Amino acid sequence: MVVLLLAIALVFTVLLIEFRSFREPFAIVFGSVLALTGTVAALWLTGTTLNIVSFLGAIIGIGIVAKNGILMLDLVDHHLAKGATVEEALVRSGRRRLRPILMTTSATALAMLPLAWGIGHGADMLRPLAIGLIGALCISMLFSLIATPTVYCLIVRLRERPAVQNPTPNQSHT
Repeated sequence: MVVLLLAIALVFTVLLIEFRSFREPFAIVFGSVLALTGTVAALWLTGTTLNIVSFLGAIIGIGIVAKNGILMLDLVDHHLAKGATVEEALVRSGRRRLRPILMTTSATALAMLPLAWGIGHGADMLRPLAIGLIGALCISMLFSLIATPTVYCLIVRLRERPAVQNPTPNQSHT
């Protein structure tokens, strides 16, 4: 559990250095941590125990979800620099990243299927890793495209809210 928490903290730290802001790293790590529900669900559905190897699958899943979030929010920043609204930038970025996310998820999940079924030498030992990773990836598709952009949008709106100034009652309305 300590290694998992350290992995999340290190991912957050690297994202802070990369984006130089708390908005993007928080949104990405939020989506990544939610992907852990996929790992837990997959392990529960298959009756596989939660052990060090399955935690490794969860850590790999966090890394892949973080990569998807980084690429998505980097593209959002480019759209914002060109003058798009936050919502437009998120939608454009989501459309652009949909196919690569689906391809990455499909390729990784299909590559892990032989291990998840226990086919091959040493597959029994790595079975929890494969099951945990497949679960994290299947759930992460949704979280990469829905949760991360939603959290990012909420953070942006919360930061903009104090900037809106209401007129004082003494000002005349013309």
